[in-house]
Amino acid sequence: MLFFSILLAAGNAVPPMWVRLPRLEASALDGRTLVLPDSAAGNIALLGFAYKRESQDDLNSWLVPFRQEYPSARGFRGYEIPMMGRKIPGLLRGVINMAMRNATSKENRRWVAPFYGDIDGYSRRLGVDDRSRVQMFLLDGSGIVRWHASGRADSVGLAGLRLEVAKFAAGQY
Repeated sequence: MLFFSILLAAGNAVPPMWVRLPRLEASALDGRTLVLPDSAAGNIALLGFAYKRESQDDLNSWLVPFRQEYPSARGFRGYEIPMMGRKIPGLLRGVINMAMRNATSKENRRWVAPFYGDIDGYSRRLGVDDRSRVQMFLLDGSGIVRWHASGRADSVGLAGLRLEVAKFAAGQY
């Protein structure tokens, strides 16, 4: 606990593990309101937060294998949260959302929800201080963060994700 307090005092954010994900509300590209972690309740969910426009390939490096291996019909959810920020005017938000909708397959629009809120505040609550990399969080059915990674997926990162998902299947959480 002292080590954790020292890291926070030094300004180094630490992603919250074994705590409930901070509440986030956003509109998915299919028009539904997404309220995390509640919208994922009862499911295993992988959330990808992207802070830069050019982060799509990094998000896909995690979410595409996850969605292929763990389909939503089996109780898994793979969410993509582009962190847009509140400074973007309303009219421009509509244009951005339309462009994202056009670039996203119809079946995945329900899993993509741009966040136009307080990025600084939410990132602090999330424990993220490096916004140059995508941030991935695995939640259990209660919305508790069980795993975190950042950046582009590699074989080691994907193996770690699969191990955590296997723990759920084995009832270890």
